[in-house]
Amino acid sequence: MFFQPVIDDQLIIDGITYQVCAHPAIPGRPFVQAGSHSHVVQLRTAGGFVALKVQSQLRDPALVNHAQQLQSLSTIPGLQAARRLVITAANQPSLVAAWPELDYAILMPWLHGPTWQELIRHRRPLSPTQSLSLARALANLLTEIEQRGLAHGDLQPANIMLPGLIDPAATAPIALVDLETMHGVGIRHLPLSTPEGPYQHPVATTGLAVDRFGGALLILELLGWCDEQVRAASADESFFAPEDLLRPTERFHILRDALAQRWGLGPAQMLERLWQCQTPMACPLLKEWQAILPSSSLAIDEPLSPESTMPSFPDPVIALIDNADTLRSQGQPAQALSIYRDALDRLPTGDPRTSEVMRTIDSLEREIAQTSALPEQQATLSWSLPLAIGIMTIVILMILAAIGLNRTTLSTITNLPTAEPTANSLPTPEPSLTSVLPSPTSPRLSLTVDRITPAELYIGTSPLELTVQGDGLSTVKTAILRAAGYEPIALTIVAGSSNRELRLQINNLNIDIVGAIPFTLELNGTPVPGAAITLRDYSSVRVIAGVRPEYVYTERITVDANGAFTLMHEEPSPESALTYPVRNGDEVEVLSTQPEGWYQLRIRTSGDQNLIGQIGYLERWLVDNTDVPTPPTPTPTVPSELPRLRFVKLSENEDTRCILVQITGISTFGWGISIDGLQLRSAFDSNGNARVCGLRVRQEVTFTVRDEQGVAVRGGVGVPTRGGDVMFAEWR
Repeated sequence: MFFQPVIDDQLIIDGITYQVCAHPAIPGRPFVQAGSHSHVVQLRTAGGFVALKVQSQLRDPALVNHAQQLQSLSTIPGLQAARRLVITAANQPSLVAAWPELDYAILMPWLHGPTWQELIRHRRPLSPTQSLSLARALANLLTEIEQRGLAHGDLQPANIMLPGLIDPAATAPIALVDLETMHGVGIRHLPLSTPEGPYQHPVATTGLAVDRFGGALLILELLGWCDEQVRAASADESFFAPEDLLRPTERFHILRDALAQRWGLGPAQMLERLWQCQTPMACPLLKEWQAILPSSSLAIDEPLSPESTMPSFPDPVIALIDNADTLRSQGQPAQALSIYRDALDRLPTGDPRTSEVMRTIDSLEREIAQTSALPEQQATLSWSLPLAIGIMTIVILMILAAIGLNRTTLSTITNLPTAEPTANSLPTPEPSLTSVLPSPTSPRLSLTVDRITPAELYIGTSPLELTVQGDGLSTVKTAILRAAGYEPIALTIVAGSSNRELRLQINNLNIDIVGAIPFTLELNGTPVPGAAITLRDYSSVRVIAGVRPEYVYTERITVDANGAFTLMHEEPSPESALTYPVRNGDEVEVLSTQPEGWYQLRIRTSGDQNLIGQIGYLERWLVDNTDVPTPPTPTPTVPSELPRLRFVKLSENEDTRCILVQITGISTFGWGISIDGLQLRSAFDSNGNARVCGLRVRQEVTFTVRDEQGVAVRGGVGVPTRGGDVMFAEWR
């Protein structure tokens, strides 16, 4: 059963009193945000606001250890939610006794601002500057997490907060929540159900690669959201629907074209590359997005059209803001909040007043929540307003709660008068000629570039060749690749190039490449915006798959508390020194496939961050788990045989009606001999001799030796002989 508080309920946690806040837009309701597996309740104390996450998906002591492991991450901007306390009957017995449903609830900071899901659901626009800023902030945060050997595990719009939209001075413009799925180095994976949705690659995976596909989609969505066609084509709560993934659907083409038009070829090619990744492991590392994001110089916000700024037309937004300011100063915050939201709805995309109004709305929401819950402040409210005004206010607030902070651009407002506008009407703005999107290439280029293939080149191949597709390419006389910190790389134009296709080669690569380095293409002395070609020194990325405990017979596998591991060699020889450990699931970059049977590798991901970047050699079977050495055939061992009597015939010199038996190697005290089938017996003397007579001349018989208990002795059963034989036996 979910926690169902009422306004002003007091919760005492570690000696601090917290009170349940009122909803800022729904009078009489507590501020509770419902999710699929949890409810988040806003609480207040003298130190500010906090969030109490009451969840039903996992009620397990492992949650406490997980929260302790997350604490060190709370200093990373954007991971404030890692600062948390898990409430249990052990650490808060009184609270859990009064509210049993709070067992394993999580107390954490309250993050102000909308979620990315809210913006998508309401098609709320972003300016180009905001799109690029948020995309870069998310790429930086996810890269920081990845480089620490961690993964969020459930990247989706509902878990992406955008505090920077309401407060430019926020600790970070983007913050991640729902950190219960986070895992990696030093943080154990909680036993939660596998996330589902359009931000999960169709092929399931584990480890660090789990964030690469979803993180890339979120970065691309943020980058393209400033485009009206992208917003219009979006699915309900994400741009792509599950059926769009890895398929060339209409949404794919709309987003790719918008990225290419606004930001150049780089992001558009990354989207194409992402769509070709058949597994999450094949997706680009999140740090590669930092290099491919466009320059802020391309984030030119579209200026307001001349019609909207003509002095002869009064600006109704100014009047709304002034009216709201007056109501707020007169102690009527609820009415002021309604007017501020109306003003926000009418502000056009890119208007510099948007951020200020959003901050004011956020401040008022908190002020109303605090005021409505404090009796001494409630006493100061005026009750002299007519009942009709009170009812209208409630209706307005409920409507506003339903539509949220959704605002539309002026171009969506209909039924506005186009002639003789008054102070209460706003003319629909016409597109301005100055708001045309910049061309993907510099104005100095009399050509266009639509595509570059391949987007990556392994420098170990020959020849190093790439193809540029576009228009006007026959005018290209010089082509160069440039990257900060590297000497320019001159490209040779290959014969057969045409106006629509330009073939280029690198004939002399005189620089050292370590890792994957993006270079910008420069044609006729002018950089092509967003046209990036990545040069890398590794031929492929592999995942260690052959380091298994069952291969210990190879003497290349060791097992410790963390499982099986092996050590790389300094040189491609079994006799060379052993160096760095690798385990199944580690990613490695293949630097060389020579000599036969060996890989030269560089560690790309590892549970030990200190190992990333280390280089060594490893037998191929340990990487690919193919052609594994055959287990040695065990040498057959003859089972040890119990001692027994072993008889031979010494001579035929005995009486022909008798046999003589001699035994050595064991005491025969109390032993005897009997002729099988006949009533003829004899006992052994102290020297191990026994003589039996009564046979016919040279009669063939068998005899049995028995011990003092009358039990047949091993090796002495049914021994063949005949009259006159002298038989000898040794015990061995």
